[in-house]
Amino acid sequence: MIRLSILIPVYNWDCTKLVNDLLEQLPEDAEIIIGNDKSTDKEVIAALQRISCLKQCRVYEPVENLGRSRIRNRIFDLSHGEWLLFVDCDTEVTSPYFVKNYLDAIEEVKADAYCGGMRNTDHCPKGCELRWTYEDKVAKKLTKEYRNEHPYDSLTTQNFMISRDAFVQVGGFLEEITNYGYEDVILIQQLKQQEKKIHHIENRLIHLDIDTNKKFLAKTREALRTLHSLPEEKWPNIKFTNLYFKLRKYKMHRIVSLMHILLLPITRRILCSRFACIKLFQIYKIGYFCGL
Repeated sequence: MIRLSILIPVYNWDCTKLVNDLLEQLPEDAEIIIGNDKSTDKEVIAALQRISCLKQCRVYEPVENLGRSRIRNRIFDLSHGEWLLFVDCDTEVTSPYFVKNYLDAIEEVKADAYCGGMRNTDHCPKGCELRWTYEDKVAKKLTKEYRNEHPYDSLTTQNFMISRDAFVQVGGFLEEITNYGYEDVILIQQLKQQEKKIHHIENRLIHLDIDTNKKFLAKTREALRTLHSLPEEKWPNIKFTNLYFKLRKYKMHRIVSLMHILLLPITRRILCSRFACIKLFQIYKIGYFCGL
């Protein structure tokens, strides 16, 4: 039986280096399955064709774009591993023991899922200050000790391993979500509700594809629209949604929305500048959501 399946969803990103780095560490009882979610970049398509010829690798190509949830569930359906290691395509392996660290963790601590964590590139690309600062602040806060004290709040599906049984029991990624955003948060909510044990280890990947300020704001708005489109009973129980419910309860959400609209030009100008302000970004998010 295959012990480990590494599952990599891809859309318009050349993951050749990532796959090669993983193959150098891959034990014989493991496989890599890549889900090409209808990439349109010709160089990416050619790279995936070359990867499909590699030993222990398989590339799945659906007939249509499935979205972030369904593509992950489809490559799970094709997998055979007892353990599933989900890795985002726009990441970089920094340790020659990345795979081994996960397999060792299984033997050292009994859990349903393990998370290695993420970190930023060393230098912030120009014009990408908002996302880079946001992720850098989170990464510095999330030490291994802190993450194990707050296992669900600290889990990221960009780099985590889960048992096959646990993934089936939580129902995989929510397929009602077809656009960008919150499929990871809702999966984590399901893990928490079913009291699945999460263990965090120091086994970080580097996030390479840092969005520009404008693109990050656009993706944030799309994610918030995705959340708002779901039935409220499926919203995750997190600080953000709890704040929204509180504002709505006291009829303050319309006031917050109005303030957001009035201050939007200056807010957007600040957030798209090199002076990234994470508190202002949080205010921007709740203001936008209150107007949906």
